[in-house]
Amino acid sequence: MTEARRILIVKLSSLGDILHALPAVPYLRRAAPAAEIHWVVDTRFAGLLEGNPGIARVIALPIREWKGKAGSPSTWREAFAAAGELRRGGYDVAFDVQGNIKSGVVAHLSGAPLRYGFPRETVRERQNLWFTNRRPPAAEADRHVTRKILRVVSSPFGTPFSMEEFRGEVVNTPEEMSAAARLLEEALPGAFPRLALHPGTTWNTKRMDAAFWAQTVLLLRERFPGMGVFLSWGTEMERSECLAIRKLAGGGDALLPRMGYKALASVYRACGHMIGPDTGPLHLAAVAGAKTVSVYRGSSGEYAAPVGPGHRFFQAPLPCAACQIKGEKVCPRDAECRRSIDPARVAEAMAELVGGG
Repeated sequence: MTEARRILIVKLSSLGDILHALPAVPYLRRAAPAAEIHWVVDTRFAGLLEGNPGIARVIALPIREWKGKAGSPSTWREAFAAAGELRRGGYDVAFDVQGNIKSGVVAHLSGAPLRYGFPRETVRERQNLWFTNRRPPAAEADRHVTRKILRVVSSPFGTPFSMEEFRGEVVNTPEEMSAAARLLEEALPGAFPRLALHPGTTWNTKRMDAAFWAQTVLLLRERFPGMGVFLSWGTEMERSECLAIRKLAGGGDALLPRMGYKALASVYRACGHMIGPDTGPLHLAAVAGAKTVSVYRGSSGEYAAPVGPGHRFFQAPLPCAACQIKGEKVCPRDAECRRSIDPARVAEAMAELVGGG
């Protein structure tokens, strides 16, 4: 497959899922150095891919808007026009590394004769199998989602892959980095070290209480009295969580403004350290180069946590932990699960990363 001229990656959403798929780009650059790599993505997340030196073209589709106006004739005209443009791309191979119906349709519409996707055992939606025609078998070693993705994209090339070797990248401009440095210095002048905290996450079974994060911050501040804590948020509920943490932590922190993904990446890069639950911004911080300590309850750290020497994660010790893999979002043992993780352990793990860096 080294003779492939044009390769399409199909990963439409969401934030964390796209970040987990980014290592596919440097892998493909090595496996097929002469090929152009294009990536089709939901418009909301296209900025994450801008400026990536391994991606020749980002194809942004307003999929959420189309879904909200599915009955509109203008929506259908736009969708048909996009499908035609996609088919004219002349793709030799498409990699559907999302595995649902939408991504399968997009891969099929690309016209690529070879369409690689997940096998029946690991695909998200079974109907996706209608649209792919090459499915490498699942491997027991592929517990992490990024390994599953690399298994798919490596299949036609036969070259080995390593999660530690192929790292994702979100590119920030010098202007974005300067703006982040000014924002942090104006919010907490002279604060050092700097720690980002994003407590919000989509599913309640991944969330921790504000008191948990506040206690973690207080313990870290005992070790690092000059530490500045920067709280990020994306919804009004998350903003309320951040305000509750500020009140309980007793000062030395700043509530960041709501920001786009690229600006947020530059802030996390400037902070250099991040704590949070299993949430898209945590994975954004890891890709941006921040050291992370994360907490997993209803999802699996073995499946999704940042990997490498600068990252630690804690999994709830209950036998039913990581239930989110089965689609559960409400749990009768939720309070017990929250109590099962000790903030002192999270603080100690981050203190080791700060002290070692």
